[in-house]
Formats: sequence, structure tokens, C-alpha cells
Amino acid sequence: MLPFRRLLKTPGFAAVSILTLALGIAASTALFSLFNELILHPHRFPAPDTLVRIWTNNAAKNLVAPAISWPKFQHFRDQQASFAQVALSTGANFSFARDDAEPEQLFGLRVSANFLSTLGVQPALGRTFTAEEDSPGGADVAIISHEFWQTRLGGRTGVLGQTILLEGAPHVIVGVLPPAVSNPFNNVLILAPRAFEPQGLTADQMRVGSSVLQVTARLKPDASLAAANTEISGLSKRYGAAFPDMLDAQNENDVRLFTEELAGSLRPTFYLLIGVVAAVLLIACANVSNLFLARLSARQKEVAIRVSLGATRWQLVSQFLFESLATTALAALVGIGLAAVALRAVQTLASAQLPPNTVFSIDLATLGFTALVCGVCAVCIGLVPALQSSRANLSDILKDSTRGAPGGVRGSRFRSALIVADVALSVVLLIAAGLLLVSFFRLQRTPAGFRTEGVAAAFVSLPLQRYPTSAQQAEFYVNVLEQLRANPQVRGAAAALGLPLSGFLPIAPYVVDGGVIPPLPERPLAGFRVVSDGYLPTMGIALREGRAIGAQDREGAPNVCMLSESFAKRLFPGGSALGKSMRRGREAEMLCEVVGIVADVKSNGVGAPPPDEIYYSMRQLGRPGLNLVAQIDGDPTTLQSIMRRAVANVDRAQPISFFQTLDVLAAQALGFQRIVAWLTGAFAIIALLLAATGLYSVLAYSVAQRTSEIGLRMALGAQTGNVLRLIMRQGFVLISVGLVIGLGTAAAGSSVIRTLLFEIDPLNPPIFSGVTALFAVVGLFACLIPSLRASRIDPIVALRTE
Repeated sequence: MLPFRRLLKTPGFAAVSILTLALGIAASTALFSLFNELILHPHRFPAPDTLVRIWTNNAAKNLVAPAISWPKFQHFRDQQASFAQVALSTGANFSFARDDAEPEQLFGLRVSANFLSTLGVQPALGRTFTAEEDSPGGADVAIISHEFWQTRLGGRTGVLGQTILLEGAPHVIVGVLPPAVSNPFNNVLILAPRAFEPQGLTADQMRVGSSVLQVTARLKPDASLAAANTEISGLSKRYGAAFPDMLDAQNENDVRLFTEELAGSLRPTFYLLIGVVAAVLLIACANVSNLFLARLSARQKEVAIRVSLGATRWQLVSQFLFESLATTALAALVGIGLAAVALRAVQTLASAQLPPNTVFSIDLATLGFTALVCGVCAVCIGLVPALQSSRANLSDILKDSTRGAPGGVRGSRFRSALIVADVALSVVLLIAAGLLLVSFFRLQRTPAGFRTEGVAAAFVSLPLQRYPTSAQQAEFYVNVLEQLRANPQVRGAAAALGLPLSGFLPIAPYVVDGGVIPPLPERPLAGFRVVSDGYLPTMGIALREGRAIGAQDREGAPNVCMLSESFAKRLFPGGSALGKSMRRGREAEMLCEVVGIVADVKSNGVGAPPPDEIYYSMRQLGRPGLNLVAQIDGDPTTLQSIMRRAVANVDRAQPISFFQTLDVLAAQALGFQRIVAWLTGAFAIIALLLAATGLYSVLAYSVAQRTSEIGLRMALGAQTGNVLRLIMRQGFVLISVGLVIGLGTAAAGSSVIRTLLFEIDPLNPPIFSGVTALFAVVGLFACLIPSLRASRIDPIVALRTE
């Protein structure tokens, strides 16, 4: 308890030290909790080191995705030797109808019979699918989520064997999932068998090698990830040689840990934040270490007396280390509280970007990490003061002849080095924060190519039992659009396959008419967008040339299409694409005339280049699942009820799902960049304040130690200005050295942050010069107060103390 009693004797010192350290510990604790949840453990399935996905890569077609085709899956499944289990899944939407409520659209998966066992999940009730149910023509059965059971079916017993209506067909419930299935399947409400029958694709499209299926596998105990990669790569080459006419014949495949799919894109950003937080923690430790060194000067006689009474060097070192440990422990308690508040704030602000049911908490792993951080901080803070106290000159101290800083010149240099490090680290953080903030603001102001204000969308997936043909599907959407446009509040309405910034843009092969038609696997790929008439004005997308797809572009009329602007310029350099023809289909048998050129839309993200896109007419190429989009003058959220009513007027049993306004969609697309930019900025400001505080404390301590020297100078005729310049010069030397080191470090490490920036050079001169100016101003104020205090020293009082 002695270290805590000593802290109580100096409450000001204790408060400043604890608060300074608490900020650094809070930042590191909160970030570790995020890192542990989103990067280290993005899912909670058993044996995560053996759970993998098979990815497809085709650099020539800019294709990288965790998806393969049904024929290639069969090829891998039948010939591989690295996996204990190989399972299949694909996303699906199920319309759910019941007599006592409006119909709903539910997100689910079609999976192979061994899907759950591959993940290591057992149904809480019932069983998994059988091989017979997972075969062509198998029985219509379903496994439901615990949430679906509780909310839609009232959690009643006897649910197994109950029949529910999905996609207009009765499905028997054979199982119920556990209450908390891990990310990314925690928002799945329905599982159905036969993943080889995905929605929206014909049997012919599946046979030619469309890559739309996800493969999840378990490595055998004696198989490594590297060995599995080698095997799958070889099997992929054999597949291409055996089936050269398949669409995916030239695609390569590799095996990646399942965690890589969930966290791979976040890793670079988290590594940046880890570096930022580590810098803040180092600055906090340096400041508190400086405070401990300053406090040591007031305890020199105490140390001398303890030595004269027989205290050993180890006892002195232990005493100071225990005191630093006590300070750090108290700071940890405050820091954990601050971290919990910060985590709740991040949870609220980033909820749209987080997987469903994600909860950030201070768990045992986080507490263990915090304890480790505290131990390291305690050693960093207390070791140098402890060593210096143990080297004190007993004779000089007891004679009261030593008035310098503890440790003499060496101690003074060490404290100065800490301040230089503070400044350098703060400069690096401020430059990184400035670059990220400017990058984010430019992203925010970059036109996405479409309107977001007053526009909302909802997804409608038609059951093939009721709408089996393309013509029937198109007619449904035409009728719904007529209902929407008849509403006086609606200024425009349309239907489309996918939405910009939604992350969904299917791709398909194409051929420019007039040349040699290459084999299917050698054809280039482009974004495949099916739209109705009215799509461009409703979405606010500019028409550059020609005309838009209209009501006249219906089944039986000549097929037409529109091209995105940059895509058209690349395909037809030096001339217009209007009147040219594009071909699609397995044999390139379907000819489409280019009737319009559309402004580029940043469909894959505001920071990503606009993709190649071909727009086809919905009336000529109906699809069972499309987005309804509508524009309104007032609050776009009111469109939800308007859309639901319009759909019900056409088909009372048809639900809508995934309603969202486009301004929210655009904000979500920038959500993660916003969080990273503001977090880095907040940490950089904390670092700046800590560095300024550290500089002030060192100069104030220096003035206190040099009181006699300053008094003597003033007694000999030194003016106030001379004293001001003396102290200011000391501070600005430290700032200048720190600035040079910090600017050089930031310039040398510019490549680390380059991939996170948008349209800004990491060596941006205005930001570098702005940070320099900012630190000069902050440093001026940090140096000014101790300098003014020094200039007001009364020489008579100062000399009398000698």
C-alpha cells in the first residue's frame, strides 16, 4: 500500500500522471477489442485454422472472388485429397407468406447437405439435410434460424415437421439453428438444400461455368494450407485443359482461410490504427516518465537518507518500479472505463458497417492485453528514474550541494530526448490524420454519378413457381412501375438489377460485333445491368449520347443496350459507339444495338474507378429479382409504404425487402473511411496535446532547477528579453529537432498509407507545411508560459535560496 500512499501525498502529480496514461491505455484497450473481434476472431466456428474458402482469380478479367462454378466444384470435390469435408452454399431470397401477416422477403442460403457439419454447427432442434433432399428433385425442406422460430413462429413447440410457405411452395421444417450462429451467417433466416439451383440463373448458365457458388471446406488434420493450395491450383489447371470451352476454363483458384474473407480488407487499416495508438501510448509513457524524473529531484534527500540507513540499490529500484506500477494500475482502471465508453460510441456510429449482432466488450482477452500493456508501461516509466535514483551521490546530496537535475547532464539529455520523440511521433500522427481527413473529404465530394437525395430502393424477388418465364417477370415489374408512377407523390420510378455502391454488380461475357468471336472462356467481362425505362432520370444518371432505353424496347423488338461512357470510349476509340452492336450468350447469338452512352457511375465504391457496364432492357431480358427505385420530393422513407402498396396491388402475396434510401446507402459506402479518418484525427490531437504538455513540463522543470542561475544572470544585468530568449531557445531547439525527425519519418513512411488515400499525394506539401506551422504555434505557447515565469524571477529571492 506504500506506493498508493505516496501518490495520495502528491495528488496533482498523481492526477496528471494517471490521466495521461489512462488516455493511452484506453486507446490501446479499445483498439485491441475491435481488432480481436473483427480481425483475429471474425467468426466463432470451431477450429478456425482449418476452415477455408476456395477463391477464383483471373487477373486478365479483373476477377477475384470466393466463388466457383458447379462443374468446377464437382471436379474439385471428386478429386481433392486435402479436405475432410467440402460444402457448397449460395445466397437466396425466400418469400414467406402466412395468413396472419403481410408477406415477407427473407434472406437465406441454399446449401449442400454437409454445410453445417463443415462449419462445425449442429442444429439446436432437429437435423441437417439428407443426401436425397440435396439431390435434383429432392423434397422441399428447410432449416430455420432461432430468430425466425421465435419472431415468426412464436417459438412454439412442435415446430419440427411444420410446413411453411416459401417461394409459393410448401417446405417442411426439419431443423432449427442455434441462437447465435457466427458471422457471416448470423443474418441468415432460412437454409434450403440444392445450392446447385441458384436463383436467377438457368440450368444452361450453370452448365457453362458461371461462378456463383461459395465453397467452404475443412482441412484434414495432416493437410496444410500450402499443400491444399498446391493441390487446388493443379486441379484448376487440369479442369481448364479438360473443359476448354467452359466460361471459367481460364480462371485460377486458390485456398484461403475463412477469416481472410471476413477480415482481409480491414487488415491494412487496422495495422495503421495500431501504429497510431502505439505512438499515442509511447508519448503518454514518455510524458509520465518525465514527470517521474522531475519528482525525483524533490526526493533526493529521502533517497540519500535511505542509502545511508543501508538500503540497497535493488531496494531503491524496486521502490520506484512499484510506484510506477501503482500509477499504471490506477490509470488502467480509468482507461478501461474510457475504453468501454469509446467502444459503445464506435458500436453506435459504425453499426451500419458491422456484421449483425456484433458486440464490442471488455472481455478476458482484452483485460489480459491491458494488463500486459500496463506492465510494459510501468517498466518504461519507472526504470530510468529508478536507475538514476540508485546512482545518486550520497555525499553531495547530504551536503545539499547538488541543485541540478537528477542524473546531471545525462538525465537532462534523456528528458530532452523524450520530448524530441514526443514531437516527432506527434508530427507523424498529425500528417497521417491530415492526409486521411483530406482524402475522406475528397471522397465525400466526389460525384458518384447518380442522385441520392429523395431516392429510395427495395428489392423484390419473384418466385419461379408463379413467374417462370422472362416475359412474366418483366410484365410484373412493368405493372408495379405503373402503380408507382400513378402515385402523385412519386416523381419517377424504375427497376434495375443491382444498385450502385451496393456491392452487387454481376458480370457477364460480351463480344463486339464485327470481329472474330473468341471462345467463351477468352471473352472479356463487363458489368451486367438490366434496367427499365425511366431508370436514368429516376437515378439522375446523365445520358451522354443517343437515347435511353424506353418502353418501346420490349420483347419482339430489336434488342438494344447502353454502354457506360469510359467503356464505350475504350471499345471504340476515335469514334462513336452509337449504332454499333454487342453480342452476348453462350454462342454470342444475341445481338444488341448500342442506342445510348451513359455517364460513368462509381458502382463499386466512390474510391474505385467506374466499372465497365452494359445496360440491357428489362422488357427484353426479364429477371426474377430486381430493385425497385423511386424518387420523391419529401422524405424518401415514406416510399417504403408506397412501394409495398404498389407491389401488393399487382400481387398481394409478393413481399418487398431490403428497403433503404440512397443517401443512407452512399453514407454507408463511406462509413468505414469516415471512422478511420476521425479516429486517426482524434488520436493525433491527443498526441499533440500530450507533446505540448510534455514540452511545457520539461521547460517548467528546467526553470525551477535553474532558478539560482537565472537570478544570478538578472543580478548581473540580464534583461527580461534575454531570459525569455534563453528559455524559448531551449524549447524551440527541442521542437525543431523533433519536427525534422517527424517530417523525415512521415516522408519515408509515405508508402505505408498510400493505399488508404484517395486522390492525394502522401507527400502533400500543404499538409506537411501546415503541420509544421501548427506545431510551431503550439510549441510557442508551450514555451511561453515557463519563459514568462523565468523572466519574473526576483534575483534577490533567488540568490537568498543559495
